[in-house]
Amino acid sequence: MRRTQALPPVVHPWGANQAYAELLTRSRPLAILDVPHREYAPDVERRVAALRRLAPVVVLLPEGADTAAVLDAGATNVLAREMAAEELAVRLAADRRWVAAHEPYAPRELPRELLAHPASQRVLLSLLLFQDSTRSWCCHDLMQLLGSAGQPMSRAALYARMLRLEGPLGRLGLALQRTGGWGRTCYSAAPVTVPVAVPVATHAPAPVRRTRVA
Repeated sequence: MRRTQALPPVVHPWGANQAYAELLTRSRPLAILDVPHREYAPDVERRVAALRRLAPVVVLLPEGADTAAVLDAGATNVLAREMAAEELAVRLAADRRWVAAHEPYAPRELPRELLAHPASQRVLLSLLLFQDSTRSWCCHDLMQLLGSAGQPMSRAALYARMLRLEGPLGRLGLALQRTGGWGRTCYSAAPVTVPVAVPVATHAPAPVRRTRVA
């Protein structure tokens, strides 16, 4: 790290609220997903696809894992975990420079009135508020993000958490939208639609004139 003049990365376990908060608000973040054992490899693609919506992702894979599938899922780069520390640091620094030059970035900050909410709620609110306006969040991606390294969050636990967001979103003039079916629910936040009253005519209709034909 000394050669690259880069600080060591901050390490968090998968699913940590603090990790997601930093990725969502830090200037030009880069997520490094370390996959320590091949037993975690089968679901790496889904993890990368979900994490990629928060920040660019570099994946450290053990020997023998499917690199092509991880790149296809959206990873910016894939590196070998067995690589020497010095070379790994140089390559990560190069990836960071590439991200800074090529990845679009827009500052993201939660409205002040939401900062007093618990960290778990702030993360979910950030995911909804900072999302691409054309994409909603699939429940399976959210369960993967919010679960642990070994097990996704249950559907019931996710549903309960999403329900608790209705109050904070409502104070921003937003509503929690739920769409989908057949085991898949998608969540998004959308402006509350106010029904428009259509005036109803109160005057009596004009009499119909009848013409008698001789």
